[in-house]
Amino acid sequence: MRTIRLGHGASKALMAIMAVITVFGVLTACSAEPPIDPELVEMTLSTEPETVTAGTPAKLQATFSGVELSDDAQVTFDFRVGDEPKLVDAVRSGEGFDADFTFPDKGIQTVYVHLYEGDLHLTKKKWVEVK
Repeated sequence: MRTIRLGHGASKALMAIMAVITVFGVLTACSAEPPIDPELVEMTLSTEPETVTAGTPAKLQATFSGVELSDDAQVTFDFRVGDEPKLVDAVRSGEGFDADFTFPDKGIQTVYVHLYEGDLHLTKKKWVEVK
């Protein structure tokens, strides 16, 4: 049996290559979660009470399907009052995210729901009829 001896420079190069392979393996293992496909993410918006009345507080709940949300996921409701956006951070509640808001005017109101999951930011647009 023959032993091959590497010179000092070759030994350092081999160790550097092994270190790079190890770091790459660790990084790849940490990012093993599949990427989120925004096209598959669906959002349902519900209100409590079911019939929303102008000037009366309502609870809105956004629930998501087509994505596995982490504990760090965040949701912000974006209401338009006149030309001004009113942003309300939602609180995680069971399967969804809740926020309270009082719509000042009657009519069909636009609600933008912003989902923040890791580096991903999705915006879904829904409408609420306010009586």
